[in-house]
Amino acid sequence: MTENEMAFFDRHSTIVFGVLKRLGIQRTHPDYDDFVQQGLLKLVEAYETFPEDPENEAFIYPFGGFAFTKIQWHIKDLRRKERRKALNESSWPVLMEENYPDRQSQFEKECLEMDLIYEMLEYLTKKEQLYLIDAVIYRLTVTEIAEKNQVSRKTIYQWRKSMMKKLQPFLVHIKPAG
Repeated sequence: MTENEMAFFDRHSTIVFGVLKRLGIQRTHPDYDDFVQQGLLKLVEAYETFPEDPENEAFIYPFGGFAFTKIQWHIKDLRRKERRKALNESSWPVLMEENYPDRQSQFEKECLEMDLIYEMLEYLTKKEQLYLIDAVIYRLTVTEIAEKNQVSRKTIYQWRKSMMKKLQPFLVHIKPAG
């Protein structure tokens, strides 16, 4: 990245974060980084399409408003498309569940769960693997896992957060208990 590009992003990237804040998208949102990248791309596009010279001091504030609006519309559009996509995905009909109940034995379910856990382990760091095994297989509490690994509870929560982010694609396979 050139010096001019760095200066541009240093000066104007706060617009992107302002848009995300206005839309209520927090850093904990699973797609936060993607929204930031999309916002930065729209910021560059706003710079290129702004009718005046955005580097001119007289047009800095009008450019900020122009870029903010352009980024905000784009992020709203992305979220709208995601919602529409989620609504169009059909769930398993209740009628099917009633007529064709899950007839797997407990042993079969446990085997499938273990297969899924082994598959998940491939995507995790060693520490995240330790957490998953202790939490799921041995059913240890956060405090017990922290004591076992001689780390703080905060560290365990960080392992868990990192692990959950990496395992997001697997959540479609996990059926909530109930």
